[in-house]
Amino acid sequence: MPATRFCSFDDSHWPLLILRVVGEASKQQFEEYLEASASYFHRGEPHVIVSDLLHIGMVSAELRRRQAEWTARHEGIIRETLLGNAFVISNAPFFRLGLNLLFHLNPPSWPYVVVSSMEPALAWAAGRLEEAGLREPAARVRRHFGAACPLQVSE
Repeated sequence: MPATRFCSFDDSHWPLLILRVVGEASKQQFEEYLEASASYFHRGEPHVIVSDLLHIGMVSAELRRRQAEWTARHEGIIRETLLGNAFVISNAPFFRLGLNLLFHLNPPSWPYVVVSSMEPALAWAAGRLEEAGLREPAARVRRHFGAACPLQVSE
């Protein structure tokens, strides 16, 4: 599980990748995060990401710009391999508004959902895997997360 000091990647349920972000990132930490992210896309395998942003700190305009540049540079491989991204973010209006505004101005080219807890995110992720024909990994995710990953989502 590669990790930086402000984020961690859990690929133990691959092709489900769980990203957890805690606090604020320095420029160096953010670059490490982008490098680790790229390594998953360059596997060339279809996967789904659950981004746990419940404890994220402020992200500077410079880092948001860097993220946008990185995403634009990797757009092709992301579009080829990313089945979707579930963003778990608090109900705090500021964070939700920021994410929704960002996606309104620059919508991702991949499926995504914004939810307030891990349960619907995991269920959505399992559904995306299943829709892509990855039935065994979807079933494995559902078995592992049990009640946290129902077959139907209503968020």
